[in-house]
Amino acid sequence: MKMELQEIVFPGANLRDTYDALHHVRQAQTLSVGGGVRVGIIDWLFACDRYPALYAGWADISGEARLLHQADGHGRWMADTLKEIAPGCRIFAINGVLYDEERPEERIRCFEKAVDWAIDNGMDILTYSHPAFTGGERDRADRATQRAVEAGIITTFLHNDSPLNLFPYGCLPFPKEGYRRRPDIRIYHFDYNVLLLSVYQRYIEAGREAKSGNDLPYFSFSSMSVVLGGFAAMMKAFRPTLTAGECRDILQKTGYDIPAPGRKWYEPGCCTGVADIHQALLLLREEDSEG
Repeated sequence: MKMELQEIVFPGANLRDTYDALHHVRQAQTLSVGGGVRVGIIDWLFACDRYPALYAGWADISGEARLLHQADGHGRWMADTLKEIAPGCRIFAINGVLYDEERPEERIRCFEKAVDWAIDNGMDILTYSHPAFTGGERDRADRATQRAVEAGIITTFLHNDSPLNLFPYGCLPFPKEGYRRRPDIRIYHFDYNVLLLSVYQRYIEAGREAKSGNDLPYFSFSSMSVVLGGFAAMMKAFRPTLTAGECRDILQKTGYDIPAPGRKWYEPGCCTGVADIHQALLLLREEDSEG
């Protein structure tokens, strides 16, 4: 059987200067690597059978065990990225994503079950990197998020503007419509961990001129949830009693603004509240030493 190469993985690439320049990950890792913190990734395509050492545990919520154990894709990518940000954390693969056109309600039901599993199994941090829920499903996602936060979990769900969620967004102009509130913290929207070859081919064919995020080889909204989750894990290892509210407050106090006039839309643009995880950990250390 002929196999086609679809992606090239660059281990450790999230630590290179092109990424680290905004969030100061390398400096932060001299203070904390998220040691022992339990981070659940609600996703699919984890390839647990192929990469068992990457995970501290897993759970099949959707009932599609193949998407947890054999299939390799989005979930494993998120786990790799998280491990590079907070290499000491314990990653739990939660197979809780299900898209079925014939059973549209299954997606939100699967998400709710995944959140409840995370609560019952003592997760400290919980990530989710899939499209926003809408309509009545949005209300149900809000209630699930509230249950998680009230149980002591810090959630970093992408596209989730629930008041209690630690809401990430890229270093891009924030859209005027589609969200009920502004993001809590800005995370760099490129991921140098995985190069998608099909996207790279489109990029080259377009003369290296991207018309949208779908044309950028490393463009990644998905990774923002696990990168922020990794930051939260580093902070949680520093202060085990850290709450979601404290995490948000410290990241916002130590965040900074990027004035970048004239840059293209996909480059780090003018935005406020860019995470500086090194400064966040320094503030945590200062507060704990005074307390």
